[in-house]
Amino acid sequence: MNDSSRQRLLDDAEVYALHATTDSERLDIEAERLRVDDTARVQFDVLVGEIHETLALAAAADATPAPDRLRRSVLDQVAVSEQEPTVHQLPPNVTPLHRHRRERSKTWRYSMVSAAAAVIVAVGGVVVVTQTVGNDPQPSQAEQIVAAPDARESTAEFPGGGTATVSYSLSRNAVVVSLDGVPQPPPGRAYQMWFVDGSPRSAGVVTEDQLTSESGTVVDGLGTSTNFAFSLEPAGGSPQPTEVLTMLTLGA
Repeated sequence: MNDSSRQRLLDDAEVYALHATTDSERLDIEAERLRVDDTARVQFDVLVGEIHETLALAAAADATPAPDRLRRSVLDQVAVSEQEPTVHQLPPNVTPLHRHRRERSKTWRYSMVSAAAAVIVAVGGVVVVTQTVGNDPQPSQAEQIVAAPDARESTAEFPGGGTATVSYSLSRNAVVVSLDGVPQPPPGRAYQMWFVDGSPRSAGVVTEDQLTSESGTVVDGLGTSTNFAFSLEPAGGSPQPTEVLTMLTLGA
């Protein structure tokens, strides 16, 4: 998928999170989400999660039930408010559907915020806002690292089969280690990870769960490391690497 398609998906994160789409538009966005690469998909999920979190925090602030009369009044105003914009002219390279989503997002968000503000100012309530808050889980630390603006990725083959992939972010000061098809170490031995920035620093011994994990392992303390290495050591690890198996370059 090209950069423009990825950007369109990220632009749609807001309108998707605010539930400001028709059923067909929602299905179209979800299908597009499945077509993008893993990084773009995580970025989309993080954006949606952040919008939901922001709405939840706004709703939770000094929340009290709104009086029935005020609640009915606010919802009646929302029901008759101007929800659909008029699109007169499309700029180049923007599809009608995508432009429609953008305009609807602006108008719908204005309606929602206006109605919510009336309730919050009057009684500190959450009548309208809470209707937009979903149950989507918040992105994990690994997802946040992969979705960071400065995130990079490096992959290397493992001796004996399999690959090691390291996703890293200087701003997060951490890496996400993913092992795919890497064989079990010999009996009495263990794989050990290392940050390399001059002299190696141990990043821990790879456990059985980490070796088979599908979500990756987060390792903090990236610092100024320019390489990430794996070595084969006695069970429990070593203070310095003795048998380096593979090394991944961490570029800027």
